[in-house]
Amino acid sequence: MKFLYFILILAFSNKSLASCPKNPAEWCLNIEQAKSCNTVKQCWDNVWSVKNNDQIDFGGLVNFTLYYETLCPDCKNFMSSQILEAFLTVKDIMNLTLVPYGNAKATWRNETKLWQFECQHGSDECWGNLLHTCVIYNKPKTEDHLPFILCMEGNNVDDIQTSAKKCGLKYNVSIDEMEKCMFSRLGNGLQHEMAVDTDNLNPPHKYVPWITLNGEHTEDIQKQAENDLVALICKTYQGPKKPEACNKIQRRCLKF
Repeated sequence: MKFLYFILILAFSNKSLASCPKNPAEWCLNIEQAKSCNTVKQCWDNVWSVKNNDQIDFGGLVNFTLYYETLCPDCKNFMSSQILEAFLTVKDIMNLTLVPYGNAKATWRNETKLWQFECQHGSDECWGNLLHTCVIYNKPKTEDHLPFILCMEGNNVDDIQTSAKKCGLKYNVSIDEMEKCMFSRLGNGLQHEMAVDTDNLNPPHKYVPWITLNGEHTEDIQKQAENDLVALICKTYQGPKKPEACNKIQRRCLKF
């Protein structure tokens, strides 16, 4: 009923959007459609995050980990395209883990008994990495923290703090509350855990975004993930039943 009520309200407000289909049932078919209808948040809340709750247990999930930094252009692009599409279509067969640290460096400051972080894209990136770390800690379920993080990574207009505030309002993340974590010993320690996870990679990471699939990284896996993450997850999954999206992967037409 909640989603039907939302549809009735928006049926009038979106008439002016030429690219938005008239049929409300089509508004949440994919992220492009939702954007054209200005219904991204409602689709997250009422469709994408709940549509698979009645699915059976798929068995062993594919573990996919993304190591990134918040202001890296390639990371932002990968998050906004591959990660988003994979979560919307094959989230039931994957465990998605985000590690916001990237190419940063950590130095122990004995005078403060705290870790000091230096980030590739400056202090704003350190602020963003720490924010994402605290959001992941306070909202550990992927469906609870990922929409906010994707919202920030998809914003290429605002500065990072303005982006955080806008996305926080949209996805119910209080930046004031998160800053209590960020500027505490807890937040400092959590960020160092991200540093340790990143620095312990084998082989060591050479760039970001850097991905591991079931704990493994190869250049071939990296290229497949960057090209079509959904196809990679579907191919890797060995459980009894695959999501519908795995049956819709485009194939090349062979010459005859």
